Amino acid sequence: MTPQVDGIIRQPDGANVAFLLIHGFGADVDELASLGIELERRGIASFAVSVAGHGTSPEDLASKTKQDFYESVLTGLDLIRSWNSKYIFIAGLSMGGALTLHLAAQEKGIDGIVVFSPAVKMGGILRLLPILKRIKKFQNVDLSYIPKMYDLPRKKYNRDSLNAAHELMKLTSEVRKNLDKVTVPTLVIQSGADKTIDSSNGKYVYDSINSTDKTLHVIEGAEHVITCHPTRHEAYPLVYKFIERLTRK
Repeated sequence: MTPQVDGIIRQPDGANVAFLLIHGFGADVDELASLGIELERRGIASFAVSVAGHGTSPEDLASKTKQDFYESVLTGLDLIRSWNSKYIFIAGLSMGGALTLHLAAQEKGIDGIVVFSPAVKMGGILRLLPILKRIKKFQNVDLSYIPKMYDLPRKKYNRDSLNAAHELMKLTSEVRKNLDKVTVPTLVIQSGADKTIDSSNGKYVYDSINSTDKTLHVIEGAEHVITCHPTRHEAYPLVYKFIERLTRK
């Protein structure tokens, strides 16, 4: 019996393609709602998984580890596998992109992955997290930019747990070490106007994975959370073409 995990299921009748959708750090499943809705309109099933520590409270997130993050998305993958769809895909944004790559490096039976603005290289002041988290537990986050930058609403914690952020750093380090094990067809969609992580992440992923079928698209005007930004209308047709090409084989 598949263990329980929170999230949003969209399962149209007769779907032979199923997607696991993975959101970013400190965010929630609504971050990928627009993609889930568009996939459903095309007869594609999806499960937007709530990564461990998300959709609850910053204090809950502070208690979680990189292994908790991974195990929650693995449970989500097991759930969509239980639907017995012909094709299994994973799509992830930011931290969700890192977790998508981690699953693809370790799990079999995945037909393709899509990563939006993947967070795999994170430097700068974040390198000081092992020290900073001993000084303070949380960092306030100004969320006033969200309605100004994005045309779709999205939930995000107003405080970041520095301990959880350190766990994310450890996760991305592990992901980088295993990128060469990613061999499944991969579509990388990078936001060119990214103000959250360095926009070189997309090219780094593209160059580091061993997939023979891989594509990198940089959308110049896109902000970090492409799925809530107007440029999603440019990104999603790329996703549909990717799915259609692979499922026609």
